[in-house]
Amino acid sequence: MNVTGPTPVLVVMDPADAPDHALARGARLAGALDLPLELFRVEFDQAMEGSHFRVTERLEAARAARVDASLAWLEEKARPWREQGLEVAVAAEYANPGHEAVTRRALAVGATVVVMRTHHHEWLARATLSADDWQLIRVCPAPLLLAKGREWPQHPRLLAAVDPGHRDDRHARLDQAILELVQSLGPALQAETLVAHCVLGGAALESAAVVAMMREALGTSAEDYARELLRQAREGILGLLEERGMPAERLHLLEGRPEQELPRLVAALGVDVLLTGGISRSRVEQVFIGGTAERLLDRVDCDLLVVKPPGFRSPLA
Repeated sequence: MNVTGPTPVLVVMDPADAPDHALARGARLAGALDLPLELFRVEFDQAMEGSHFRVTERLEAARAARVDASLAWLEEKARPWREQGLEVAVAAEYANPGHEAVTRRALAVGATVVVMRTHHHEWLARATLSADDWQLIRVCPAPLLLAKGREWPQHPRLLAAVDPGHRDDRHARLDQAILELVQSLGPALQAETLVAHCVLGGAALESAAVVAMMREALGTSAEDYARELLRQAREGILGLLEERGMPAERLHLLEGRPEQELPRLVAALGVDVLLTGGISRSRVEQVFIGGTAERLLDRVDCDLLVVKPPGFRSPLA
């Protein structure tokens, strides 16, 4: 779908999000990036969807009434931000599942960023990816900001997690997209920008039960192999930063698994937004969690900004 004009920051509105964490994030982004804001609400009532219900004029009217009520509520939420000078549109739709409606809306308006409130997920929701935010990590074409409860300070701290060790072009383009986004958000938000990379070093090798065979297989000890991995990682990521004109002192090189080390770094540095990549997988793999973004969502206490690689095509497009 062709989109003309500035593409908005799309905020997924939820009455349960009090006091409007997602809206506050979206409004700040829209103001900082000089973009319009759109507030979008998905309505659905399972009680009206039983098999004993037929789609009648009365049922359609009930659905339309819910949408009208949502639009009125969204107008109330938009008013104070319009008074502050933001351009704010509102839209609502009766649909299920919600993540598909959000994705379709993001595609229709060409959203620059999609912002949504996220909460801690129980194990079952994580395992089956039943929650809308988990599903949006997989299918949303725009960068997806999943907002936690903590407010951003005047000068937030942004941490971009990249992995230049991947050999395929798709991951390389994703790293570039993550750094490009953090470089554009940094000045706009008056934020400090940092970069992190995790190397699977000696500890990971031991847990993988390969230490005993290292010398025979690689002709070196596990310790020497781990040191070489760290050296190559530092060399690769410093080259990546140099390409983008980013100073080397912004780099934090960690040894271990991202889902373990990044939350520790986030807590130690007081990071407000963690940027990470989202790579689409097969239909089978989409049933169960497995990507770094999904594993990090419930392990960090900051907002998570999930970036898709250039050329990503949503399965709902």
